Amino acid sequence: MKNNARLLPELASGAKVLFIRLRSLGDTILSTPLFTALKAWRPDLQLAVLVETPYNQVLFQNPDLFSVFHLPVDNTKQRSSLWARWQILKKVRQERFDCCINLHGGSTSAWLTLMSGACHRVGLHSFRNSFCYNVRLRLPTASPGIHWHSVRHQIEWLHQLGLPVALIPPSRIVPDVRLKSKVQNRLKQAGVSSTQSYCVSHPSCRFYTKEWTDSGFAEITDYIQDRHDYVTLLVGTLSEESKIRRVTRLCRTQPATIFGLTISELMWVLSRAKLFIGNDSGPTHLAAALGVPTLALFGSSDSRVWHPWQVTYEIVQNSFECNPCPGYRCLVYDEPRCILSITPAQVKEGVERLLDRAGLTVVRS
Repeated sequence: MKNNARLLPELASGAKVLFIRLRSLGDTILSTPLFTALKAWRPDLQLAVLVETPYNQVLFQNPDLFSVFHLPVDNTKQRSSLWARWQILKKVRQERFDCCINLHGGSTSAWLTLMSGACHRVGLHSFRNSFCYNVRLRLPTASPGIHWHSVRHQIEWLHQLGLPVALIPPSRIVPDVRLKSKVQNRLKQAGVSSTQSYCVSHPSCRFYTKEWTDSGFAEITDYIQDRHDYVTLLVGTLSEESKIRRVTRLCRTQPATIFGLTISELMWVLSRAKLFIGNDSGPTHLAAALGVPTLALFGSSDSRVWHPWQVTYEIVQNSFECNPCPGYRCLVYDEPRCILSITPAQVKEGVERLLDRAGLTVVRS
C-alpha cells in the first residue's frame, strides 16, 4: 500500500506544488496558514495557488508563493467559462507541477486537478469525481468534544502527506502599498481624517441566514460613536450599498460610509481600523488576518469551526438545535431565528469584552 505520509518529504528539492482553492474570500484567507507552514518546513519547495477572481487579490505578494493563477469568473453567472478554464489550464501545465492539492472538492476543481499534469494529484477520499485523484486522503476525526477549526482541518491534509506537526501559523496577507494614498483619499472623502481612530462595520452577508438586522447594526453604530471615541465606518460593495444606506438612515449619529472598494482597497481600510464588527463573512476573516480585534455575529454556521483565526475576537451567537446548517436557506423556521435572535444588548456586551481584552477601552467623558 502506498504511504501517503512520504509524499511531501520525498519530493525533490525545488519541486513545484500547486494548491487549488476555488470560491470564497474567507476560504482563501484561511488557506494561507498552510502555505506558510509548508514553506517554513521546506523552503526549497515552490508553491503556487489557483484561485478564482477577485480572491487572487488576497494573495498579492504573499512571500510563501512563487505564483498565483487567477481563474476569471463571470459576475452574472457566478462561474468561470469553459474557455477560461482551458486558458488557465494551459498556463498551469506549462509549469510542470510535481504535486497538485485540491482544497476545494467540487467537480470543477476535480477536473482541474486531473488535467493539471501533476504526478501526484491529492484530494479527499470523499470528494466527488474521486477518480481524478491518485492520492486519496482519509482524515481522522477530532476527539469527542473537540471541534477542529477550518485551518486545523485543512492542515491535517499536509500532516497526512508528511508535514511534521507543529504550531499552526496565523493567516498571512499583504496590503498593496500602491493603493495606500488612494485609500487614504477615500477615507478623507468619507469624513475620516488620518488621525482619527475608527471602527469598521460590514453589515452585509452573502447568505441571509448569516446577516444581522439593519436596526441592530444601526443601534451598535450609535453605541460605539456615543460611548467610545471611535468613528464608525460602514463598508460594502456596490451591490451592498442599499443595506448600508438602510442602516445609516436608522442611525441617530452619522457614520462614515464607503462603497465599492476592491478587496485590495478594503485591506488598507481595515489595516488602520481599531475594531471590526461583522457577520460570518469574508471581510470578517480579512480583518482578523490583519490583526484587527474582531467581533463576529454568527447565525447558521458553526462558530467553533469558522471563528476568526489567531486574533483577539468575540463571538455573539445563540444556541439552536438546528445549528449548524449549510445556511443556504432556513429549513426549520419561516425566518432564520438563529441570527435574528441576537439582541443589541448582547452585541454591546461583546463590544465591551472585546475592547477590554484588546486594551482599547476608551469611553467618552
